[in-house]
Amino acid sequence: MGITNSRMAINKWTTSFKERKKNALKKERIMNTDQLKHLFKNEAQIYYASKNRSFDVDFDNKNFLNIFCKYFAQDPSFESDHKGDLNKGLLVYGSNGTGKTSSFHIIQNISKKYGVKPLWFPIIETSKVVTQFNTQKDKDYVIQNYSKGRLLFDDLGAENEGSNMFIYGKEDIFIRIMEARYSQFISKKIITHITTNLKLNDIKKRYGSRVEDRFVEMFNFIELTGTSRRI
Repeated sequence: MGITNSRMAINKWTTSFKERKKNALKKERIMNTDQLKHLFKNEAQIYYASKNRSFDVDFDNKNFLNIFCKYFAQDPSFESDHKGDLNKGLLVYGSNGTGKTSSFHIIQNISKKYGVKPLWFPIIETSKVVTQFNTQKDKDYVIQNYSKGRLLFDDLGAENEGSNMFIYGKEDIFIRIMEARYSQFISKKIITHITTNLKLNDIKKRYGSRVEDRFVEMFNFIELTGTSRRI
């Protein structure tokens, strides 16, 4: 009788815990996907108009924008329908000018305009990180500085190698940065986002199989197809 009562108590506690967890997850969602899509469309029109271009949802970006907004709305269907992982970052890849970086800028504009802090993260151009590395005396500081916090690295693969007189030559510094960020991801669940023209096999060729292996763990890979929208 005592064992039965104990089991009932455990089952009741487990059910209660699951409900609390479910409610906590609901609280973390700042808006639903449809609400974010609506905001995204409005802000995208403003963003592209500022660049004398129009924003259109078409065959190439419709599916991408649906998945993209689901991710930032923390929609469970991002995982159930698209086999993604809300605990990972986004690696958005595709050709030049398809709107990869612009999509993240629009999310940032929503964050600033409506005070939605969970959507905020700095956007860092990879080429500027290399420039800073080349001109900074304390090169380890640069590596450490970009190994912390939630960040988006824009245009990974377009950057040059860094100059490092301590190793008498060139160094692909994003190998070190991404390996350090992987450690942060594993230990502290720190999220990284990336835009790039490179596919996973190209990342392996550029940064090595070790980085490629870590990227599979760290990122949801989403392709944005189409030709340049800058024309």
